Amino acid sequence: MKEVKKTVAAHIAEEISSRIANGYWSPNEHLVEAKLAEEFETSRAPVREALLMLEKERLVTRVPHHGFVVKKFTKKEIHELYDATFRLEEIAMGKAVINITESDIQRLEEILEGQKKAIEKNDIVGYYTLNEKFHEIIFEIAKNQFLAEMHKSLRKSSQPLSVLNLGQGTNMLSSYEEHSRQFEALKQRDKDAGIQAIRDQEARSVKTLDIFYPF
Repeated sequence: MKEVKKTVAAHIAEEISSRIANGYWSPNEHLVEAKLAEEFETSRAPVREALLMLEKERLVTRVPHHGFVVKKFTKKEIHELYDATFRLEEIAMGKAVINITESDIQRLEEILEGQKKAIEKNDIVGYYTLNEKFHEIIFEIAKNQFLAEMHKSLRKSSQPLSVLNLGQGTNMLSSYEEHSRQFEALKQRDKDAGIQAIRDQEARSVKTLDIFYPF
């Protein structure tokens, strides 16, 4: 399949998204279109388009007469976002245990090995990238395009939260252990064990974020 060339706006949106995820800007910080246009050496039109794209992904918020700011999540929003995300993962697990092949198992094994190396290097961004790939593969195995698209959209919205989460204490190691349990459940075609691992990951993630977003 021929790769679709990214637009200037898509490139800008990707860079802004990455910066938000890595804490370059704080929640509620104003994103000045003119300044961004100057930095990316373009007109304001593609910058505005990029910000509108990120608004749909729930990474920025438009404030009347002020422009766009980095989204500030509330505790309620985080709980609802994670509830929706992990319920989709449970559905995907139920389908993936039926469809998984030896080739799929090998791909997941390689991802886990990469995550293990990222932990040893304390590479949060590298670990996060592999984390997303791990889930992407499970949704591929589940063979439901609509589930996969909904999950990808929700994961995009939670990207800054996920990176923040992984950087706390031993959360990268905990995430790896939870992924390892999901992997073993898939190998054994054990839906219940896989869903329990997903729920344990959800509980740990939400508990961590409640510290940063108490209201």
